[in-house]
Amino acid sequence: MRVGIAGAGFMARTHAEAYDGMDCEIAGVASPSGFEGFLDDLGLESAAYTGVEALCDREEIDYLDICTPTHTHLEIVRTAADRGLDIFLEKPIAGSIEEAQEIRAVAEAAGVALGVGHVVRFLPAYRKAAGLEIGEPGVARARRLSPFPDWGEWFGDREKSGGLFVDLAIHDLDYLRWVWGEVERVFARRTRAEHAEHGFVTLRFANGAVGYVEGSWAQPESRTLTTELELAGSDGMVEFASDEESPYCEWTADGETVDRAFERDGYRRELEAFADTLRAGEEPPVGPDEAIEALRLALAAERSADLGEPVAPEEVVA
Repeated sequence: MRVGIAGAGFMARTHAEAYDGMDCEIAGVASPSGFEGFLDDLGLESAAYTGVEALCDREEIDYLDICTPTHTHLEIVRTAADRGLDIFLEKPIAGSIEEAQEIRAVAEAAGVALGVGHVVRFLPAYRKAAGLEIGEPGVARARRLSPFPDWGEWFGDREKSGGLFVDLAIHDLDYLRWVWGEVERVFARRTRAEHAEHGFVTLRFANGAVGYVEGSWAQPESRTLTTELELAGSDGMVEFASDEESPYCEWTADGETVDRAFERDGYRRELEAFADTLRAGEEPPVGPDEAIEALRLALAAERSADLGEPVAPEEVVA
């Protein structure tokens, strides 16, 4: 299967690394802002283009993997859909419900598959937690803490990135909804500075359970991304923290290798799952409907933080 990648930033690199070893060939990469060693650093011999249109027109590709800033998604989806190409789109699907619904409509009208990259559903530890039997849902807690993402200036423009809830906390909002079902009420608080943001979201699920999501773009540069999850039910509890995972160690004649065996495996798993559904003619594992509902939760949190009061997700329609 031949894939084209739109973008040459952090997430495009992450996807390109995940394709290594898969039964997929990166046929071309498009980036209007340059490549900054993208192809050389990854040892790729793919064609390079400054425009997505040229990539889609000149290369024979099975689908386009869109790893560009959120505010550019709609136009690039149109470009791919107009050419009958299937699409894998990094989360969030868009910055507004209206734009997300338009993306869905464009893909449906063209008859192309549209998968959205909510990678937490594919991370091994999160996947394992989702399948454990712990009885009736009670309380869920999720944390995702990191420094401000300085690899893209557009993150600081909240009109483009959507801010902390839409870009970062959406990972855990989507995961908890996937595991425990629909959410009736959202209440959020946050604090912001020019290049820092920290927020809390309380979720009231339709089944009576309660969820707490904490997200941060306000950690010091010395702290890498840290995640935690706790799911408590009537018959048990599961919890883990990324900084407590036991590393895999290997000693060879060349020295010592220490690695977290599953650290980045989720990206490969989600891309493999998407490619497999294309080959089988099935629906993508995470489609636009699920992505829209995740966005709706994030926007409900944003609105709640602005208003200082709870918000029902169904109230968020634009």
